[in-house]
Amino acid sequence: MTLRTPSRLAVAGFAALLAAAVSGACRKGNGSFPLPSPGAPVVLVSIDTLRSDHLPFYGYGGVETPALTSLRNDSILFEKAYTHVPLTLPAHVSVFTGLLPDGHGVHDNLGYTVDSGVPTLAELLRKAGYATGGAVSSVVLNGASGVGRGFDLWDDDVVPTRADQALNRVQRPGSETEASLAAWLEGRKAPFFAFLHLYEPHSPYEPKEPFRSRYKDPYDGEIATADAVVGTFVERLKEKGLYDQALIVFLSDHGEGLGEHGESEHGVFLYREVLQVPLLVKLPRGAGRGTSVATPVQLVDVFTTIVGAAGVAGFVPPPGTVSLLDVAAGRVTGGRRVFAESFFPRIHFGWSELRSLLDGRWHYIEGPKPEFFDLASDPLEASNVIEGRPGPFRAMRIEMEKLRTSFRAPAAVDPEAARQLASLGYLSSGATAGDGPLDDPKDHVATVQAMKDALAHFMEGRPEKAVAATDRLLAENPRMLDIWELRSLALARLGRGDESLAALKKTVELAPPGSTHYLRLVANRCLETGRTDEAVRHAELARKMGDPAADEILARALLARGDLKGAEAAARVSLGAPVNRNRGYLVLARIAARRNDLPGALDLAAKAGGIPGHGLPPAGLHLLRGDLLARMSRHGEAEAEFREEVRAYPATYAAWESLVLLLAAEGRGADARAAATEMVGAVPGVESYLSAVRALSVIGDAAGAAHWQQEGLARFPEEPRLRRIPRAA
Repeated sequence: MTLRTPSRLAVAGFAALLAAAVSGACRKGNGSFPLPSPGAPVVLVSIDTLRSDHLPFYGYGGVETPALTSLRNDSILFEKAYTHVPLTLPAHVSVFTGLLPDGHGVHDNLGYTVDSGVPTLAELLRKAGYATGGAVSSVVLNGASGVGRGFDLWDDDVVPTRADQALNRVQRPGSETEASLAAWLEGRKAPFFAFLHLYEPHSPYEPKEPFRSRYKDPYDGEIATADAVVGTFVERLKEKGLYDQALIVFLSDHGEGLGEHGESEHGVFLYREVLQVPLLVKLPRGAGRGTSVATPVQLVDVFTTIVGAAGVAGFVPPPGTVSLLDVAAGRVTGGRRVFAESFFPRIHFGWSELRSLLDGRWHYIEGPKPEFFDLASDPLEASNVIEGRPGPFRAMRIEMEKLRTSFRAPAAVDPEAARQLASLGYLSSGATAGDGPLDDPKDHVATVQAMKDALAHFMEGRPEKAVAATDRLLAENPRMLDIWELRSLALARLGRGDESLAALKKTVELAPPGSTHYLRLVANRCLETGRTDEAVRHAELARKMGDPAADEILARALLARGDLKGAEAAARVSLGAPVNRNRGYLVLARIAARRNDLPGALDLAAKAGGIPGHGLPPAGLHLLRGDLLARMSRHGEAEAEFREEVRAYPATYAAWESLVLLLAAEGRGADARAAATEMVGAVPGVESYLSAVRALSVIGDAAGAAHWQQEGLARFPEEPRLRRIPRAA
C-alpha cells in the first residue's frame, strides 16, 4: 500500500462537513420522532472501513451512491458520529453491546472474546420475540469471538481464497453475503432483526466492473460496489413490503487513513479520518426523513436506540449511552465527549497504545506525545495546539483520567495448553505487551509506511522484494506480529517452505494468548510441506483451545497420514460447526475416494457444494470432482470441473496440472500447452512455473517444459527447483 496524500475532494469534503456541523446550517431535528410499532422489522447495515467524507451526502463529489443517497433521503443523518476503536471486531462488539471495549472485553481483532456476562443486541431482541439473522463478509467477525451470540443465523463462512492470504484479507464479496441474508429473510415476517455486513471498501481495494473502470480511485470504486449491494438488499425489502415499516440503521465501524498522518489504512492512529463514520437512521413510514443532526453521537448509542425502539421490557440503557432518536428530537444536546482507543500498536508492534476524546470541535489524543486539535479551524488535524493549553484541553485531560483503563491482555491459555505449546517449541506467547515506557506510534510513521510498502510488494507479485522489506523491518523490531506473517506468506510464494514455516511459527509466539488463528495457519503450512505429524499436533492443540475450525484441519492431517478412520471421525465432528460443514463433507468425500467408493465420493462432494449461503465452494471441491469423473472416464465433465476449480481458485496448481494431463491424454496437445500458458499468466509465481515444467514433462513435451524452465529462471534466477527438468513419466 503506497502513501497517499488527501485529494482535494477529500479535503473539501471534510471542510464542508465540518463547516455545516459547526455552524448548524443544516436542518436540525426538533420535536418528537415516533417509535416504531411493536414488532416492526429492525435492519442494521454496516459497510466496513467507510469514511463519512467519501459519501455524497456528507459533502463529497468523487463517487455516486444512488442506493445510499436514496436511503439518506428517507433517514435522519447524524453529521458527527464516531467509533470507539478503528478495528472491525471491537467496533462491532461495541455496537452490539452498547459498551466501550473495556466493558465488553474485546480490544483487538485477534485473541479476545466478548465477556460472557455481557448481553448482546441479538440476545435481547431474541428474548423479545424477534428472529435474528446476520451475515458477515470478513473472517474477523467469526462467531467464535462471541460477536454472533444471540443470532439464529450467523453466517460467517468466510474462508481464504488462497493459501497465502493474510487474516484481514480473508473476505467474501458483499453480493454473496447479501444473498445469504436474503435467503434467510425469504418468507419471513416481522418481528425480525437482520444484520448485513459488507467488507468493501476494506483493503485491498479491488472494485468490480463497472466500478473499476468508472473510478480512478479504487477506494471510491469499492464504495460504489458496496452501494450497489445495499441497493439490491433495499429493493428486496421493498419487494417484500418490509422497507416502509422497518427501522433501518446504516453505519460504518470505522474510517480509513488514505495517506493522512502517514497511515494508509487504519488501526494504529486515532485521527478523525478513522474515527468519524456515517450514520443514518430510517424510521418507519419515513418519519424525520431528510433531517440532519449536528450533535455528536457515538456508535454505542446505536444499541440503546434499537433496544429502546423495540420496546424490550425492563431495558436500562448502558451508562453514557442515549437514544439517537432523543438526540434527533433535541432532548440531548452538547456536552458529550466520545472516547476512543487503539491497543493495536501495542499488541502488534510493541508500541504504546493511544486513547482519545472528541466532542465535535476539540480532539484530544493521549499518548507519549499528546496532541490537541481545534477541528473548527483545522479539520484535517494538521496543527497540534497543545502547547497553547486551551481551556478545553484541561477539561478533556481530567475526563480522560477518569476513563482511562489499563491494558487488558487476552485470556491466558490453560496450563495444559501452555505445556503443549511449549512441547511444540513455542517458548512464549503474547510477547508484544511490553513493560515500561513504550514508543509513541507517531515516531514510527516511516515504519508504518514501510509495512504498507512491503505488503504492496507482496500483493503486486513481488515476493522477493517483500521478503527483503520484512527483513529490514524485523531487524528494527522483531516483535512485529503482522510482519512475521507477511514474511511467511512471501517466502511461501517463493517456494521456500521451511523458512516460511519458521516465520509462521514466530507468529504463534507473538500472538495474543488464547489466539488459535496462527496455530491453524501453522497446521495448514505443515500439511503443505509434508510435515503430517506436526500438522496433527498443531490441529489437536487448536481444537483443545476451542477453535471451531480445528476438527476439519485435523481430519485433513489424519487423512494425509493415512488414518482413514481417525480422519472420518474428525470430519464428522466438524460437520457440527456451520463454518466447517461444507469442508467437512469434502474431507469425507476424499476418504470415500481413497476407499475407491467413487459414486459415494461424488455424493459427498455434492453435499460439500450444496450448502446454501456459503458463497464460493470450498477450495479443492471441483478438483476432487474432476479427479473422480476422470477415473470414471467421464472426461468432458472432468475437464469442466478442473476449469471451474481454477476459475474460482487460480492458485490451485494441482487442478491446472490435472487439466494439462487430461487434455494430453485426449490427444489435445495444443490445448494442454495452452492451459499451461494460461496458468502462468493467471498466477505468475515460482509455483506456477514449476507446475508448468512438471506437467509438460509428464506428458513428454520436453520443449514446452524447457521453455517454462527458462522463463521461470529469468524471473527467479536463484530458484534451485527450476534448474532441473523432471524426466517424462
